[in-house]
Amino acid sequence: MKVRVLDGHIHCGDWKPEREGWPGASIAEIRDALDRSGIEEAVLMPTDVGDNAGLARAIEESGDDRLHFFAWLNPHAPGETLRFLDESSGRIAGLKIHPSLERLRVDDPGWTPFFEVAERHRWPVIVHCGRWQEMASWKFCVTVAERHPEAPVIIAHMGGDLPTLQQECARELAVRRLPNAYLGTESIREYYSLRYALDLLGPSHILFGSDYPLGWPGAYLQVFEGARPNDEERRLVLGENLRGLLAARRLD
Repeated sequence: MKVRVLDGHIHCGDWKPEREGWPGASIAEIRDALDRSGIEEAVLMPTDVGDNAGLARAIEESGDDRLHFFAWLNPHAPGETLRFLDESSGRIAGLKIHPSLERLRVDDPGWTPFFEVAERHRWPVIVHCGRWQEMASWKFCVTVAERHPEAPVIIAHMGGDLPTLQQECARELAVRRLPNAYLGTESIREYYSLRYALDLLGPSHILFGSDYPLGWPGAYLQVFEGARPNDEERRLVLGENLRGLLAARRLD
């Protein structure tokens, strides 16, 4: 079965100097990576430089309707960031939060105004999760998903870059059954954690992503295949789920 794949997690631009060794990517390089990986569409977000205006403009100028813009949120400049969201709402498909790089837990009140905007527009919010449990635990994502039921919350990296974290997160979501909480598969190497989550949650709350240029998109498609997905799981996880979230956003 041919599936139109949507990569839900790609960064465009260069990282701050302190991220030495992290590769950047231009629009042209992203298009090439997508084409060589057999991926038709992608969500693009800035790096930690946070150049929302520049990326929104670059996507618009590219004329490529395969590319969907997610804005990077800066809780340390809330007025400026909220103003951009208001002025550019028609170009925005979703939002990105990186608690570790911004040094602010996602359940901190500093993020609340952004979640309120996300609820108003029904924008999906991707939240980075990692090993740094004091700052980037998946548990904080569950908290904000409960606080903001109208905002789809995408728990990136399936809750963290360890199989124990990924599987704990999947178990908790299976118990809570929050309708607005999703697992993102970006940069996940553990095909067995994917299978575990598919069996516990079903495929309707799992979204494919690669985290390119920090990972190669085609490689993560192969990891997904390692989980032995059936046709319905491929269709939903590799594109249909996220397209549904993007189609549901409010453009007012």
